Amino acid sequence: MHSGGGVRFGIVAVLFVLLPPSAIAAQEPAGAGDGLAPSFGPPGLQTTPVQPLVDAEWLMRNIGAQDVVVVQLERRPGEYAEEHIPGARLLRFGAVTWDGEQGWRSEFRTLEETVEALRAAGIGRESKVVIYGTSMTATARAWVTFDLLGLGDRAFLLNGGITAWKAAGGAVESGEAPPVEPGGLVPDNPVDFRVSADWIHARLDDPSLVLLDARPDHEYTGADGGLGGAGRPGHIPGAAQLYWEELMDPANNTLFRPADEIARILEHHGAGEGKTHVVYCMIGMRASVDYIAARMMGLDVRFYDASWRDWGDRADLPAELGPDPRDGRRDDKTRP
Repeated sequence: MHSGGGVRFGIVAVLFVLLPPSAIAAQEPAGAGDGLAPSFGPPGLQTTPVQPLVDAEWLMRNIGAQDVVVVQLERRPGEYAEEHIPGARLLRFGAVTWDGEQGWRSEFRTLEETVEALRAAGIGRESKVVIYGTSMTATARAWVTFDLLGLGDRAFLLNGGITAWKAAGGAVESGEAPPVEPGGLVPDNPVDFRVSADWIHARLDDPSLVLLDARPDHEYTGADGGLGGAGRPGHIPGAAQLYWEELMDPANNTLFRPADEIARILEHHGAGEGKTHVVYCMIGMRASVDYIAARMMGLDVRFYDASWRDWGDRADLPAELGPDPRDGRRDDKTRP
């Protein structure tokens, strides 16, 4: 990476550290990559840095605002009923994802299906949406869904999740989700930043391409045998291993590291201005965390939705085994 790009990259990170949560209220939506589904709009990019995080204290001050909609993303049935922030809307993970070609229930639904699901959760045209859930990877995936609609700067993640909310003195309650009046959410000039295996394969020799693999060691290196024995092990040739938890607080994997630390981590893995970044994992969930980190820094970032379960299932595509030469990491299958 050339030094000039690195310096400008660092300045962006410092700006995010200094941005007060109150500035979020003044943000206006922007538009968004290079991809596959015309129903989401023409290929394009979102390269304006976003601030997708709010903390529990900000939410406690703003939860009563008319335009703030709190959404609990439910990945496992019954999570909302067990515990939720009072007034939170329910959004089931399956409402915005589908099985995909390999049947792993994680790919984006169509534009029409996605908008219908978000409207059913009571999200309106002017809503500022704060998302939380028990799984940071699934919650991050939901944020990427908003970004795909051109609404990335109207959607925010509750940094630290419900754990941070309770630690700040926030109340929780149990019970089923009450009915809500459907909202009038409208996509804002959506463009598609998703890419395919063939798109990546055609650019593997491009020195400006940076592939970021969000999986842990045993998946990245191929030690797991690949896709539970149903496909090839390894990673896309040349991909840097940016395991998603590297971007999170070591003591809480629902809490992002400070922005200046995220900038340094990304730069260490080869990210920077003037490059094209593609994030992937196994099924597109962990890659969502890497995607958000890149968006925070205003990088040109694309999303390989089908991820390794697609690439690893294709014998016509190359694969590499072994660790990332940039640095070694322990293998820890117990981490999500």
